[in-house]
Amino acid sequence: MLLTGFGLGCLTCLFFIIARDFSHLRVGQVFLLLLCAATAYLVAPLVPEGWRWIAAVLQTAAPALIWALCQLIFAARPRFRSIWGFMALYSFLAPALARPLLSDGDASPVAMFFGFRLGQWFEYVVVLHGLYYIVRYWREDLVESRRRARLVFLVIVCGAVGIATISLNFGLLNDYSRGIIVSLASMISLICMVSGREGILELTQEKPSKETEPVTTSSDSLSKGLHQQTPEPVYDQDLEALNSLMQSGYFTTEKLTLKQLARSLEIPEYRVRKLINQTLGYRNFNDYINHLRIEEAAKRLVREPETPILNISLDVGYRTLSSFNRAFRDIMDTTPTKFREHESTEITEQIL
Repeated sequence: MLLTGFGLGCLTCLFFIIARDFSHLRVGQVFLLLLCAATAYLVAPLVPEGWRWIAAVLQTAAPALIWALCQLIFAARPRFRSIWGFMALYSFLAPALARPLLSDGDASPVAMFFGFRLGQWFEYVVVLHGLYYIVRYWREDLVESRRRARLVFLVIVCGAVGIATISLNFGLLNDYSRGIIVSLASMISLICMVSGREGILELTQEKPSKETEPVTTSSDSLSKGLHQQTPEPVYDQDLEALNSLMQSGYFTTEKLTLKQLARSLEIPEYRVRKLINQTLGYRNFNDYINHLRIEEAAKRLVREPETPILNISLDVGYRTLSSFNRAFRDIMDTTPTKFREHESTEITEQIL
């Protein structure tokens, strides 16, 4: 009971902090739901037998919610309509719908498999996929303090959800283990949130408001799609070196990384991060490179109407046409083919 009470206290503090500061953001709303799932997991043994199914349904949602949280915070472009999104949704909905209809005693093996077992495997998959996003994308965040805080924070949360999921599915739980898992995770999360909450959830994948003022970048025609920040002083020679390198076409290098760019500029990586983030207004390194590539591709689509789109995509640094089309659509809100047709039509009308 002492562990349960301590865990509930930490969860309550977290809930009020998130509700106060981040409930207007999708990531904050998902985190509030995750806290509700953690609360259900913690108090499930204390719930009366007739109402215990509600706690079971709520705690089953934790893996799907942690996957959604990782998407919102770490993915460059959150994609909920995907096979991963389907598995996350299935892992929660299938057991919730099957629980009142099936029981181990009278249900067929097929019904039990699709009602419970398959959802359990999907829980493991989506939690691992969420951890993949932490490992894969955390280095692309250009704000150093936020990178460290979010990494520690989400590894703790993902780890707790993963341990809890395995314990639930294999019947390894007891009242002490529930209290220990939730208490430790919620306490560490609370410490991270209180000490650096602005660095953990700030500047998530939310669109900027219309009042946001643009900043000057080396590719000014596409800057309207950025998450802008107030510029801070940086070394003028760093900016000059970066612009000069990019104007030479360096951004077309395949698999270009921030570390590789810093090495080519002969500038420490932390200064390159600061330059791209605080001066040019980009929060993600890949967004910066993609904007430069798509701007060049857009110019060539208009200037070279006979050049195949595949050739242009390869020339600006994309390895496949599908990755180029996806990046072009994300930035320009249209496909390369429709963009070329539209621009050609406008040019013809101006001539006539």
